[in-house]
Amino acid sequence: MLSFRDSSESLSKLDYLLALLAGASMALAFAPIEWLPFAWLAPAVFFWLNLKAMPLKQRLRLAWVFGIGLFAGGAHWIYVSIHFFGGANTAIAVLMVTIFVVIMALFLMVFGWLASYTASVSLAMRLLVAYPAIWVLTEWFRGWFLTGFPWLQLGTTQIDTWLAHYAPVTGVLGVSWLVALGAGALVLLVVGTSRERIIALSLTVVTVAGGFGLGQIRWTQPAGEPLYISMLQGNVDQLTKWSPEFRTDNIQAYLDLMDGDKYPNVESSHLVIWPETALSDYFPLSLDVMLPLQQWARDAKADLLVGGFHVNRDTEAVYNAVMAVGGDRDVETSINTGENVYAKQHLVPFSEYIPFLKHLSFLESIIKLPSDNVTPWHGTNTLNVAGQPMRISVCYEDAYAEEMIAGLPAATMLVNVSNDGWFTGSIEPAQHAEIARMRALETGRYLLRATNNGVSAIIDEKGKVTATAEPQIATVISGYATPMQGATPYVRVGNWLIIPLMFILLGLPVLLRRGQFN
Repeated sequence: MLSFRDSSESLSKLDYLLALLAGASMALAFAPIEWLPFAWLAPAVFFWLNLKAMPLKQRLRLAWVFGIGLFAGGAHWIYVSIHFFGGANTAIAVLMVTIFVVIMALFLMVFGWLASYTASVSLAMRLLVAYPAIWVLTEWFRGWFLTGFPWLQLGTTQIDTWLAHYAPVTGVLGVSWLVALGAGALVLLVVGTSRERIIALSLTVVTVAGGFGLGQIRWTQPAGEPLYISMLQGNVDQLTKWSPEFRTDNIQAYLDLMDGDKYPNVESSHLVIWPETALSDYFPLSLDVMLPLQQWARDAKADLLVGGFHVNRDTEAVYNAVMAVGGDRDVETSINTGENVYAKQHLVPFSEYIPFLKHLSFLESIIKLPSDNVTPWHGTNTLNVAGQPMRISVCYEDAYAEEMIAGLPAATMLVNVSNDGWFTGSIEPAQHAEIARMRALETGRYLLRATNNGVSAIIDEKGKVTATAEPQIATVISGYATPMQGATPYVRVGNWLIIPLMFILLGLPVLLRRGQFN
């Protein structure tokens, strides 16, 4: 039987290659490929390699190499944005993607560092207690440090399995823990003693059965009659979206989707949603569009959410925003005061703002500093539309689970407007939609996701897609969505349940040391 209890073996080049391939293969478990076995196999290989005795620097390097494989395989899509829409040539784009992957992979070193403290504890304690806890703490740290990048969280892969039903209790990180626990159990089934194998198998059965049981619980309840929703997918070309000479054509692409003869569902909707920056201009400069939309909404007795740029009249700060239109709201008042507006709070570094820019003003006498594009919003995160308070998010804000529960349980629905057109033809839009489904499940709320060119969808409170359309076509997605009330355990406590538990589990094997399962 294989055992690493007394091994003094150091890592070989083959071990590093295996870590790289394991990291890359884990990307296959996420949308759009969704080969779920890799959700367990990839971390299992990584855990197995970590069982070897090795110096700390090798353990850190091993984790880094695994991370390089993971982000190269699962986040290479930023190349599309940098090269095709950012204008960088192939060499520069490849270099920038490489730098991004290498930096993101550094986060996995947290795993290697913490794992080094458990090297002397028993095999089973490492695989079933320490390593799964460390995996979650690593994902959690990566999700908030330096604004965070909570992409490729292992638990997201389980959105269509019984394990997903833990999400309303623990959030996605709790689901990541259970998958990592399964990966550790898988290794133990191969290298453990008979007793250890029984323990591993028993834990696997219990966690899966628990997921089935939790799936029978309805955490939230309807807060009113279903609303009929229409979302416009304009499929505006990203290459011309920001060009002033194409402004009329791009706006007309959305107005055409509101044609009652072609799309009668729109006129019968309670709420019509335009995606992020559907108006690629400031709201004050778009009155030629906003005022007719206001009249349309009043005539149709519907509400609109329209993406564009809000400007603070006093400070001239610019916000990536959504404005509610219709009813007794007045567009010009909203523009002047910021009423009926939500704007993006969590900005993309180096794209929407330059980190630490305000601390570099002393360099102005030497070089011309760039300017931030937009400002983070500090106002409300909910808007009352179609008679319901709705929690709004813009772009990739819906990737941050703990941020999305702000405004709940008061809000009865979630709305995300996005523009994944920056990554047209890549795997990113499918990954983003998968993440959005997890947010709906965690909160027990319908999530209305309107995008420029896909994936647009109505997602129910169980994370299931009830209406969608093919990407990269101009169309209207319509369907019913039910406002929900009540709070899931995750809405109430956020990560304050799962993260302290992970620290306790990490400390447990260190305190017990060897022999507990021998």
